[in-house]
Amino acid sequence: MTTRIRLSNGKSVTFAVGGILGPGAVAFVEEGRGLRLLVRAEADELAQLHVTIWRDTYTGLIPQEKLDGLDPVDGAKRWRAWLTSAEAPRVVGAFDRSSGALVGWICIGKARDDDAPADVELQVLNLDTAHRGTGLAHELMTRELGDQEAYLWVVDGNERAQAFYRKHGFELDGVGKDDTSGSYDLRMVRPRG
Repeated sequence: MTTRIRLSNGKSVTFAVGGILGPGAVAFVEEGRGLRLLVRAEADELAQLHVTIWRDTYTGLIPQEKLDGLDPVDGAKRWRAWLTSAEAPRVVGAFDRSSGALVGWICIGKARDDDAPADVELQVLNLDTAHRGTGLAHELMTRELGDQEAYLWVVDGNERAQAFYRKHGFELDGVGKDDTSGSYDLRMVRPRG
């Protein structure tokens, strides 16, 4: 069964409900909450939200000049390339119940590190501040990652995120690294559940 939806940017997309949206990508919509794979046409909205979330979340944790230098136009170019790449991880968006606006996303893919402690990496989980604490992050994690073994990187000092990941079975493993964003990131690992 296919359906046509109007994206929050005004464009329309046809996709298969419970079927294939793109190479290996499954789309789905839950009652009252839209969760589905993001498409190239949403790159502008995704990039703008990405900048907003980073500025809201990482002030004081990442050098301010890095946050001030975030550019949604450049970000949209990167997201367009990523959303159409066969090598890209799944990027599942979460949409507001009433407005239909994109409010967050999760990216899960193959490990990107040579010394990865697991084959699967939770690469991104971002929500706008208005939707934090609503259960949406839990829903994205449960739906997309389940209980599989995985690891992630979290900005040192982001205590809220670390507490959330601990609730989902992740623990710091003592490994850290400097990130290109100017942050120091800590690795969290979850064994097979």
